Amino acid sequence: MSAAALKLRKVDNAPVARSETRRLALVPPARANQPALLDWAREVAATADRRVATLEARLAHLETLIGSDELTGLLNRRGFLGVFARANAAAKRGGHGGVIAVCDLDGFKKVNDRLGHAQGDELLRRLGAILRRKTRKMDATARLGGDEFALMLVGVSLPAAKRKCQWLGRVIGTVGLGASFGLATFDGEESEDSVLHRADMAMYEAKRRSAAATPAERG
Repeated sequence: MSAAALKLRKVDNAPVARSETRRLALVPPARANQPALLDWAREVAATADRRVATLEARLAHLETLIGSDELTGLLNRRGFLGVFARANAAAKRGGHGGVIAVCDLDGFKKVNDRLGHAQGDELLRRLGAILRRKTRKMDATARLGGDEFALMLVGVSLPAAKRKCQWLGRVIGTVGLGASFGLATFDGEESEDSVLHRADMAMYEAKRRSAAATPAERG
């Protein structure tokens, strides 16, 4: 095995079956009788099946790595867009639409400046764990980058999504952070980028209103 292949096996930690390194005997044994030929054919088929299963497992593992955020364990932007694209396509075919919510942490830069990036990363990990626990399996959560997160809420109305985000905002407050949310509905008629852009714009407007609000208005 080459050094590059060995390095890949160590880095991605994907499962590799021991039988993967065996060579398939693609030529039947010489002068074999019919039972021996049948045994050989079954062995070739079984070995091929094991190789296919191993390669599929490796591919699934690598796809998970590519679509996941290393720090929080949530989806990353690429992974989220993939899940959202499938949900949006299903909505266009008559399935459930839903709501995309973009969440940006308020004042997170001050946390990094005051406590250091290690403490900031720990807060992001805690927030990722909160989002995983507080969302349904049919939904999706992602860290889009920095301190920006996203949720895909399937089969949920806009008012229900607003209540969910208000509740999540209070939960996020328990770790000492504030959050601004922007929401946009999806029904399969818009591209994923367009829906995300609307949610982004709504989030920035919420952040602007929050910054302009008086302490009494913030509650």
